[in-house]
Amino acid sequence: MLTKHALHPLFAILLLTLVSSIAVATDKNCAGHIKGHYNLYWGDLHVHSGYSMDAYAFGTTATPADAFAFAKGQAIMLPDQSTTIRLQRPLDFAAVTDHAETFDVMYICTDPEQSNSTYCKGLRAGSGTDSKRSVQTFINYLLPLIAGNSPQPAPLCKQPDIDCNSAGKAQWKRVKRQANAANEECKFTAFIGNEWSATPNSQHWHRNLIFADDTATDEAIDYLRYPTTALMWQALDKQCLAKQGCDVIAIPHNTNLSEGGGFDVETENNQQLQLRAKYERLIEIHQSKGNSECLAENWDDNNADCGFEILFPSSVGRTPDAAQIEQHNHSYARNILSRGLLVYQNDGQLNPLQLGFIGSTDAHVASAGATAEHNWQGDAWGGNTFKQRIDYNPGGLVAVWAEQNTRASIFQALKNRHAYGTSGTRIHLRFVADTNGNNLCDNQSINSGIRMGSSFSKAKQAPSFTVIAHQDSLPLTQIEIVKGGLKNGKIAEHVYSIKTDQKGFSHSCNSWVDTNFDANSPAYWYTRVKEIPSPRWSKYLCEELDNCAQYPRANQMIKERAWSSPIWYLPKAAHQNDNTN
Repeated sequence: MLTKHALHPLFAILLLTLVSSIAVATDKNCAGHIKGHYNLYWGDLHVHSGYSMDAYAFGTTATPADAFAFAKGQAIMLPDQSTTIRLQRPLDFAAVTDHAETFDVMYICTDPEQSNSTYCKGLRAGSGTDSKRSVQTFINYLLPLIAGNSPQPAPLCKQPDIDCNSAGKAQWKRVKRQANAANEECKFTAFIGNEWSATPNSQHWHRNLIFADDTATDEAIDYLRYPTTALMWQALDKQCLAKQGCDVIAIPHNTNLSEGGGFDVETENNQQLQLRAKYERLIEIHQSKGNSECLAENWDDNNADCGFEILFPSSVGRTPDAAQIEQHNHSYARNILSRGLLVYQNDGQLNPLQLGFIGSTDAHVASAGATAEHNWQGDAWGGNTFKQRIDYNPGGLVAVWAEQNTRASIFQALKNRHAYGTSGTRIHLRFVADTNGNNLCDNQSINSGIRMGSSFSKAKQAPSFTVIAHQDSLPLTQIEIVKGGLKNGKIAEHVYSIKTDQKGFSHSCNSWVDTNFDANSPAYWYTRVKEIPSPRWSKYLCEELDNCAQYPRANQMIKERAWSSPIWYLPKAAHQNDNTN
């Protein structure tokens, strides 16, 4: 006889099947998921832990697990062992991108092996919070690995009793394991990643490699074994196989310090162009080592079009001549995008530089997303001191419009360039195009437009562009649309201000029609939204120390901002690197 709490066996089986099916559905979609409805998620895709030799040299001992925990809202201790910081607003996703070139040495010399070799003893002895010793460790140990045209393994790896290959793989496994442990479906997305740190002749050609899920490569792709961008892409193509569930994007960063290199599409063959277009979907437009949007001769004017947080390589200093400016301009986002249009115009099929925009921090103290100006504590190398690091800043953030907070959804949004970058603020931003004469401010369905990061090839009339912006903590002051295109076969760039209010506004929806649209010429557009002026971190600090008169460049107000990923017009049929939905 059954009691009132017992279940008939058949009913129990049916109930178990139902529960299992619900569990499967939950695994695929988060609660409240609506197909075609996009939410805004905030993240940081460029963070270093103590697994990076440069971070370790300056005293960082935090692990990738610590960085992910910080991104979720837990406190972290800085290298000085006296300062604790915590995010007021945790992130939705993050990637820890340690330098793969030092995975082997860091595994052998620090954790977990702690080798007593002379090399390892020297590395450990020279690392810590003593800035002079740390700089020497950086110069003597890291630069020989990444700063030459023919990178060589560490001397430690040449010893017959040392297996650096196995050590590097072991470290990569630890990196993957910690990212997988930090990943929480629907709550927090932790991506597996590493940095490919090519620095030929001290030029930063670095890329962050972000993997879609736990099916990453068996080895970390580094500059030592793959010393050119072409070899790096080829390694990804051979080792990250779609049939095995692997997918990856390579994100160039610090292009402002690449001294004109890293985007040599004019001399690359078709295979290289195809691989570049396949893997390089985004560019980091803002981070702690400066802004990479654009460059002009008035670059040192903070209020100029291209004057925001510009940092030139130390080899150039603050007085570049006209030739240097022309060379370095090849490393900035606007020029890069425009050169992609030139290749597309000549090739007729492929735009190899169809890049969306993101921001990130490049933090070397595992402090993912710590971008607030008012309490920035500096980074691993020298803190927030004026003499050494006045041109640095807290870095930026990446925002994505995705259906849900999962690896699959956020990665697809990144790959499709449905993303934008900020200088650290959290401005809410939508940017869409329309080719049918609609004003999308009057349209309930903003999703009917051509989304940021996408392209179109036909237009019945001049396209209109709609910008929907909502402030973060400070009011907005200006909305601009930047257009890049070709005129008589040459690059032409224009900046259009579509709304300006010095007093500031909290939100706005504005549509603008490009009356100069040329249906025969490829082009791109993106929006730039600025906040009202606010104190830079250096101004907060010099006022606190009462020495602003001594450091006039520290005493600055800035306009925090956001940059949408572009929208492209590519009038020829084939868009081999485009995802429009």
